[in-house]
Amino acid sequence: MNYYALFYELVDDMVNRRVPFREEHLRLARESRERGELVLAGALAEPVDRALLVFHVDDKSKVESFARKDPYVLNGLAKKWEVRPWNVVVGNENSAKASASSGPASGTILRRWSARTTEAQLPKYLEHFSTNVLPELRRVSGYLGATVSLRRLESEIEILVETTWRSLEAIRNFAGLDPEAAVVADRAHALLTDFDRRVRHYEIAVSPHHS
Repeated sequence: MNYYALFYELVDDMVNRRVPFREEHLRLARESRERGELVLAGALAEPVDRALLVFHVDDKSKVESFARKDPYVLNGLAKKWEVRPWNVVVGNENSAKASASSGPASGTILRRWSARTTEAQLPKYLEHFSTNVLPELRRVSGYLGATVSLRRLESEIEILVETTWRSLEAIRNFAGLDPEAAVVADRAHALLTDFDRRVRHYEIAVSPHHS
C-alpha cells in the first residue's frame, strides 16, 4: 500500500459554486473512506483555491478513478488536478509503536491469506511476490517478515501467504482502515484462479523467535 496526494486547483468563488454538487462529492468521498482508501480530505482556506485528498491504496489508478468521477472535476469546479506519490517519513510509525506497548493487544500478529493458481501461473506469481510485494512490505513500519507456502491440489495449487507484524495498527498502515481486507494488486489478480477476499489475524503466543 502506498500514500498518494490528490491536488485540486479550484475555481474562484468555490464556496458558492460547489453547492449543487457538494453532497454528491461528499458521498463519493465517504464511500472511498469506508473502503479504507481515502485517509483525509479538505479544501485549503483563506482563500479556498486548492484542495488536498490523501489516499492509502495499492495503485495510483484508484486515485485517478476517484478524480474522474468527482462531480467537482466533471463540472469544472476543479480546474486542474494532479496525483502525486507521497512518501510518509514521519507519522505512521508512531501509532504502531504506541500499539506495541499498550498491553495485551501488543502481541506480534500473524496475517494469513490464501489463494489458488495453476501450475503454469505459479512461477509468475512467485516472481511477482518477490519483486513487487516484498519490497512494498519492507517499506511499512511494523512489518517483520513473510513466508509463502504451497499445497498441490488435484487441478490447481493453493498458495498460503503468512506475514508477521508488530501490531494490528501496523497492519492498518499496510491494509488501510479495514485490516481484514485482502490487499491484492491487479497484476496478482490476473495470475490467480481464486483468492480470499478477507484475511485472518492471529496473535502469536509461542514462537522460537519471540519470548
